[in-house]
Amino acid sequence: MKTQFHILKIISFFLLIISCSSNDYDSQSSAVLGTIQLSGSDTAILGNTLTVVNIDADAFSTTGTNSSVVLLDENTTIENGELNSTDFSNGFVIVVAQFDADDNAAVEKTISMTIVKNGESFSYVCRTPAISAADNTDCGSGYSVDKTEKLIVFNNTTVINVDSGAILIMDGIIDYN
Repeated sequence: MKTQFHILKIISFFLLIISCSSNDYDSQSSAVLGTIQLSGSDTAILGNTLTVVNIDADAFSTTGTNSSVVLLDENTTIENGELNSTDFSNGFVIVVAQFDADDNAAVEKTISMTIVKNGESFSYVCRTPAISAADNTDCGSGYSVDKTEKLIVFNNTTVINVDSGAILIMDGIIDYN
């Protein structure tokens, strides 16, 4: 499972950075699926909210697991398993997953996310339960991904910046019914 988590982490980072943007991006505005409130020292750079407008609910081809969902900003979509963005200088990709017994995973829940602000990339991770390796921050008991109900809850959810060790707290509900 440690390998799967690292794959999710790498995928979210590289999808945002190296994918090609599409020239035929649908410029119609989409409905907001939810807003994630942020708190912590990195908000001085990142801001206090992330607005989720796009989602890849069946993210197997993108992340390698059926248990994941990919949350995206208004300028970023996934089409045919490829990330498309109209603004590579500002955006985010959040890969969330909650595993069950059928997954045979070493962890119950994970988050791997990359936020790009003014061209600078910030990567965060967590896993529940935390393990004794690097980036061992527990997501917290208030975080859940329910693919059946199409609901993702961040309630005092803790992620760690993989470069600086700064903690970021996430609060919000993403309802993609």
